[in-house]
Amino acid sequence: MTLRMIGVGATFATAVLAAALAVLGFTHGDVTLWLVQSQTPLLSLEAGVTWLASPFLAIIAMLATAVAFWGISRGRPIDAALVAAFAFSMLLVLIAQSVALFFLTWEVMSLTSVFLVAAHHERRGVRRAAFTYLLIAQSGALCILASLTLLAVHADDASFRSIAEHAFTLPPVLRDVAFALALIGFGSKAGAMPLHFWLPRAHPVAPANASALLSGAMLKVAIYGLFLVAFQLAAPGTTSWGVAVIIVGTVSAVVGVLYALVDHDLKRLLAYHSIENIGIILIGMGVALVARSEGNIVLAGLALTAALFHSINHGLFKALLFLGAGTVADTTGSVDLEKLGGLSSRLVWTAPLFLIGCAAITGLPPFNGFASEWLTFQALVHGISTSARIVNLVILGSLAGLALTGSLAAACFVKVYGIAFLGQARHLDPRPAVRERFDASAFSLVLLACLCTLLGIAPMLAVGPLSAIVGAVLGTAPILPATLPVLPASLVVLPIAGAAFALALGASRKVRSVPTWTCGSPVTASAQYTATAFSKPLRTIFGFILRPERQLRVDGGQSEWFPTRITYHTQSRYLVDEVARRLAASTLRLARHSRAVQSGSLRLYIAYAVVAVVIAVLVAR
Repeated sequence: MTLRMIGVGATFATAVLAAALAVLGFTHGDVTLWLVQSQTPLLSLEAGVTWLASPFLAIIAMLATAVAFWGISRGRPIDAALVAAFAFSMLLVLIAQSVALFFLTWEVMSLTSVFLVAAHHERRGVRRAAFTYLLIAQSGALCILASLTLLAVHADDASFRSIAEHAFTLPPVLRDVAFALALIGFGSKAGAMPLHFWLPRAHPVAPANASALLSGAMLKVAIYGLFLVAFQLAAPGTTSWGVAVIIVGTVSAVVGVLYALVDHDLKRLLAYHSIENIGIILIGMGVALVARSEGNIVLAGLALTAALFHSINHGLFKALLFLGAGTVADTTGSVDLEKLGGLSSRLVWTAPLFLIGCAAITGLPPFNGFASEWLTFQALVHGISTSARIVNLVILGSLAGLALTGSLAAACFVKVYGIAFLGQARHLDPRPAVRERFDASAFSLVLLACLCTLLGIAPMLAVGPLSAIVGAVLGTAPILPATLPVLPASLVVLPIAGAAFALALGASRKVRSVPTWTCGSPVTASAQYTATAFSKPLRTIFGFILRPERQLRVDGGQSEWFPTRITYHTQSRYLVDEVARRLAASTLRLARHSRAVQSGSLRLYIAYAVVAVVIAVLVAR
């Protein structure tokens, strides 16, 4: 049996196990699987399934299944084996119910993901990305360990069940410190601003199946850890927790989508959208924390349901897009939008399925992204009625930021699909153009696209179980909007009716079609819009947020159609780099102003000498 089939089989087995555990957690609530006692209470190992972990186990089950199918016909055999180990390590994190086991499995997950990021370690840029990711992962792990250890010492027990039981007796200072450490640790792993800079480096250089799990599943495991601390281990939280999370989420959503909009590397662009969607999830979590601290448990349940639902949805459409990007890379040898075009004629299966992923991530009905983002909007609108004025302003700003995020995401994926899949091929590929066949990798995209559509048309299939889980976590089930079951399907009727009307109007007027006019010049591929030109107006508008980009070529001089060619994004986004840049700019400004003392004026030099003599006489006295 080959290494590829072993990896694929192990990934399928992990998916089945995750699905079984998710069903067990939903039907039976908190269930202990096994317990290993230690003479030192903090070192006890306990595993089990909980209500809160069930949705995230379901994410792993769905994504592992899709990734396993994709790996049958694409990717390297060693990558398939590492993906199986990675998926299983995430499953172990979700069933860990003690501090020692959680941290142990967390480290296994992190180290396994580092190996996936460093899959093509022969390239300098990949090694730098892996080192950056490892640095952030281990720094965040120390914050997580400190947070959980503080909670365990207070409870005098390392079991999550015992820590949650003693959570109400936590001193306010200890409670805030534990949450702040958890926010830093889990937030950095999830890619939230400002500790996001590893994500657009690491995800693009990993294999496509690994990127699908890194973005679709691992970031959600980090979100699970933050939910665990905020709603159980250190609960109840304060209003300041929710305000801080809303601000972090809003900034992550807006800035993430802006950087995605101006980027033209397809995989790095998708990585920036992971930052955006993590921000949307954090917005829902922040509203839930604010509402719970204000005693509005119903609103807290609605917001938490929206956050969990968007976690599932983001996992589905982001895996679909990353696997689609992997197919594009295998077919063309590049993920640079400036070099892609006309792929819909070749990738006859990937193109329409990728379009579904684009529509889902931009929140268009009837796909799943619309339903969860609409629930988040509902939670924000109802959250404005809170008593504190500053909280109202924060929520109102988040509402505006979320609306801006949706519009910019739509513009971004119009650029992506229009540039890459429509039009003509921009560069001549020396390899013969082969029409895509339906194989296991195409089936994985079909599976994910069907799930995105199903949860968009019938969102209650997920929202119903999620509301029951939220009711178990918060103590009260949320009251869902009455229009949720029928809204996505009814909204999609409007664009269909508009399209039908436009077609009928065009047929009645006998609209004629003429060749494209390019000022009298021949119509060539070079006359098409480029990704840079498409995003230039928005980049000009939001130039005060965006920083200049520098790209480092790390392909070793390979031809542009070499299958492993990548570009590496090294913009000034590190805090240290930013401080150094500002210090250098201040030094240059001081130097420019200091030129006046070297003007070459004899009178000025005489004045300097006179002043120096006067100062010397005064000092000598």
